[in-house]
Amino acid sequence: MNRQIQDILCTAEGRYLNPGEQTTLREFAQTLEARLVAMNEVSGKEPVIIERTIKEVLRAYPDLEQRYKTAAQSCTRDMTLVLRYATLAMVRSDPQYLQDSLLTWMATILKGIGFAGHFVTDTYKTLERAALKELSPATGKLLQPFLQLCIESLGNNLTGESSAKVK
Repeated sequence: MNRQIQDILCTAEGRYLNPGEQTTLREFAQTLEARLVAMNEVSGKEPVIIERTIKEVLRAYPDLEQRYKTAAQSCTRDMTLVLRYATLAMVRSDPQYLQDSLLTWMATILKGIGFAGHFVTDTYKTLERAALKELSPATGKLLQPFLQLCIESLGNNLTGESSAKVK
């Protein structure tokens, strides 16, 4: 559930919703159908988006597969996870959910592996480009802020790491 909606409902226990709270709930409900339609579109296009992303990343970083034996499989797993969580955050209209549920943990993992910030940023910008190319403009507009959060959160947390393995 969207954290703002959850907070409103918890705060309103034992009383009726005030006009501002009602407005927030109505606005959320009015856009829910569009977000669900967008989710279904992303779900249907996921294989193409992920495949395109992986091909472009491996083309841009040809030594990745030499350094990591399971690079393609790991990239596929990670890109799919990020796309799915970003999409669910879009449905929830809750960027904090994305940050708390995936990005903080994933940034720690990527840092521990030693990936350079620019590599991670490039990778998730590639995911964003592939998604926006495959998706309708309406779906792209809904999803893009969440993909941007992935780029900023994952890439910025690693920027400046001098011990990076992928350069």
